[in-house]
Amino acid sequence: MTKSEQARQVVDRLHEEYRKPRRPFTLEPGEPGLRESKVGGTPYLPHDTAWPLDSQGNGLILLAQIDCAQVKDLPDFPEAGLLQFFIGGAGNLYGMDFDDQTAPNGFRVLYHETIDPTVTGEEVQAKRPPIPAEADTPLMKDTPCRICFGAVESQGITGMDFAFDGAFVQVWNALFPGERIEAMWDVLKDVDEDQVEELLNPSNAEDYEGPEIPWHQLGGYPYFTQADPREGTGLYEDLDTVLFQLDSDQGQGRDMVLWGDCGIGNFFISREALKRRDFSRVAYNWDCC
Repeated sequence: MTKSEQARQVVDRLHEEYRKPRRPFTLEPGEPGLRESKVGGTPYLPHDTAWPLDSQGNGLILLAQIDCAQVKDLPDFPEAGLLQFFIGGAGNLYGMDFDDQTAPNGFRVLYHETIDPTVTGEEVQAKRPPIPAEADTPLMKDTPCRICFGAVESQGITGMDFAFDGAFVQVWNALFPGERIEAMWDVLKDVDEDQVEELLNPSNAEDYEGPEIPWHQLGGYPYFTQADPREGTGLYEDLDTVLFQLDSDQGQGRDMVLWGDCGIGNFFISREALKRRDFSRVAYNWDCC
């Protein structure tokens, strides 16, 4: 058996054993209601809640809002209320902080467990601070979109997830105890580059039958255009759950979301914090080609 065949056997075993539920979604241009799941548009904010600001006092912009009743069959996610993701428009990083991706200086995650039906869109818009003319976000201006959820799916681990290397080593050593390795690349360095790409990113394979691009989802395993920011830092390894992921989307004949040069945005949380409905420590990342 060649190294390539052995690696394929390991990856196939990984896809069988390392799986997580994910809730995919698509975007539909249109003006969603105040309490609906959406990308862009006007957020719901309780009467006594101010519009979220960045560390410089600039108003943040609603990236997405999730009606949790629509995702209650996704394990450990809230079953009611609204989960919201705000990002910054000042500068060219959309509020991301490379030094500490959990520091809410340019983004915010809010969770409203109960919803007050007396809140109106006009009331919320009256709270909105002026948006600088140079503000820039991945959302196309004046194009809010409804989020249309698909059914919960079981997704196998991808080569982009920071846990993949360790899982690969564990399975390899179990299958081939006479050829033990310490790192995945002890094997992949001897495999053809195109085959490595297919092993780590199965969506590139001709017979791929997994999730379709764009990679919009809650839960599951993340997708990146660069690398997993949780790997090798010692800072974010506990953030093991994809809380929300929004890909660039040029569907419907127009750009609806565009992270830089066709990138993708992710938010990560620990599973235990998610169970407690504690959204105080979330990592925000986006990257592009």
